[in-house]
Order: sequence, then structure tokens, then C-alpha cells
Amino acid sequence: MRNKKRLLQTINVLLALLVTAWLLNSAIAGGGDREAARKAWPMIENGALLVDVRSEEEFAAGHLDGAINISWDNTDALIAAIGDDPQRPAVFYCRTGNRVGRSIKQLAEKGYTNIYNATGLEALKDTKP
Repeated sequence: MRNKKRLLQTINVLLALLVTAWLLNSAIAGGGDREAARKAWPMIENGALLVDVRSEEEFAAGHLDGAINISWDNTDALIAAIGDDPQRPAVFYCRTGNRVGRSIKQLAEKGYTNIYNATGLEALKDTKP
């Protein structure tokens, strides 16, 4: 009986720790996503190129109005969409911002420096003015 009680206490403590870790992670990641997304909206409203770098299937399942879909790893197509001006304002998004980060790195190596990581689609939807 004593061992069973101790086991249940241990399980409860572990569950509480897992829930706490999940909540903290969600607050930190979600907060950063929402802040980045909030900063993207003025750029989008001022005419920045809006690019969804997710897969075609993800794009078909839902995207922002006015966004074009180019896979994060198709650097040539991203450059063609941005055009000759490496300073042209562009806002990229995906699901979490990870693929955007990789895109930005590839494009920066080619001289494109005015691309903003708006993180994820859901964060953008949540912060739309």
C-alpha cells in the first residue's frame, strides 16, 4: 500500500512538471511568435511581398490572403519572386518560423537582406489587426 501511494505521488509530480514545462514552452514560443507576427502586419499592409514557404499541401489547407506559395528551399523561385531589388521588403511565414529562417539564410548569402520572419501562419492570424 505504501509503495502504491509513493508511486502515485511520483506520477502526480511528474505530470505536474510536464504540464508546467508545456505551459512555459507554449508561453515562450507563442509569445515570440505573436510578437514577430504583430510586427509583420504593418509591413504587409504597406505592400511587402508576402510569401508562404510551406508545402503546397499546407498552403492549400489555408493561407493568408495575398500570399504566394514558394517552398522554403526553392531559392531561385524566391529570388525571382522578390525581383532584382535585394532590398525589396518581403514577409515570409511558415508554420513555426524554422523554414523561414533557413530561407532567409540562403537568401542572405545571395545579398537579399530585407526579409522578415513573421513566424507562423497561426500567429499571423491571431494578431491580424
